[in-house]
Amino acid sequence: MKGKYFYILIGFFSLMIFSAMLIKSGFKREVVCFGDSITHGAKVNGHSWVYFLSKEHKDVNFINEGRNGRKTSDKNEILPVLKKYPASDYFLIFLGVNDLKNGNDSMVNQCVDNMEWMISKIKETNKKTKIVILAPSDINLKTMSQLNVKKKYNENTKSSLVELKNKYKGLAEKDSLGFISLLKTVSPPNYVDGLHPDEKGQQQIADAVWKGLKEIYH
Repeated sequence: MKGKYFYILIGFFSLMIFSAMLIKSGFKREVVCFGDSITHGAKVNGHSWVYFLSKEHKDVNFINEGRNGRKTSDKNEILPVLKKYPASDYFLIFLGVNDLKNGNDSMVNQCVDNMEWMISKIKETNKKTKIVILAPSDINLKTMSQLNVKKKYNENTKSSLVELKNKYKGLAEKDSLGFISLLKTVSPPNYVDGLHPDEKGQQQIADAVWKGLKEIYH
């Protein structure tokens, strides 16, 4: 009997060591979410779509690399993130709204150029990571706060977001990347200030991102 328990004990410790090796080797999938205040979780105490995905899918390591106010023109900010996470399984980019205050075609094209630059840097760092472009969620002009009106989030922004979605989709097809449109994801009432989704809106984004990832990488 002692020999039996000895071998059971050896087997238990071997399993523990194997599990530790899997965790250390990155067996748990790693998803970097690079974005602006919506990704960061502004106006919802950090309860962004990344938070909800982390809560609902504990077998996946969702990393929140959002920053309030980030634009695609802040493209260099992706470099330290890539240095920090050089071997992520997925890299999601949710940017563009902040570039399009009083938006126009030129601004949209600049967003696409900046996005393409970021994608090239991701590919240089990690050829195996799956890159997904997330076309930003819409805005609600009827509930837009006066502060955001002064910042010129307006009808031009709204129409530019539609054009941006189309351009991002074209870029994803050209470079064989994943693409998820969030433009019509958030219900009109689910905005805090016409720009940032409330927790219900963030949950809608989380659901759409997860559904999109499953459809792209089933």
